[in-house]
Amino acid sequence: MPIQFILVIIIILAVLRLLYQLKNKNIGLSQFFMWLVIWLIAIVIIWQPKITTYLAALVGIGRGVDLAIYISIIVIFYLMFRLLIRIEKIEKDITKIVRSEALKNNKEHD
Repeated sequence: MPIQFILVIIIILAVLRLLYQLKNKNIGLSQFFMWLVIWLIAIVIIWQPKITTYLAALVGIGRGVDLAIYISIIVIFYLMFRLLIRIEKIEKDITKIVRSEALKNNKEHD
């Protein structure tokens, strides 16, 4: 029982941080709601762990915690993939900008 309170307090702090990021316009409204839904689902699962056991049985996994771990790993890999794609796009954009500025500077010096 105490671990449930600790986890919920940590999630509440994460949601407050999320609100702060939204207020400072560091994240968009869609990102805010996506993360809010994830944190709310986490709270429900923390207070009702039998939900994961039921869902695990539906998909043929023995324990609910195993299902939660599998889903967490898949989500982490998906987010890492998206970050990698975003980083590569930013690198290409920076390369284009630097190339354009270099060409501009070269023309000015000629």
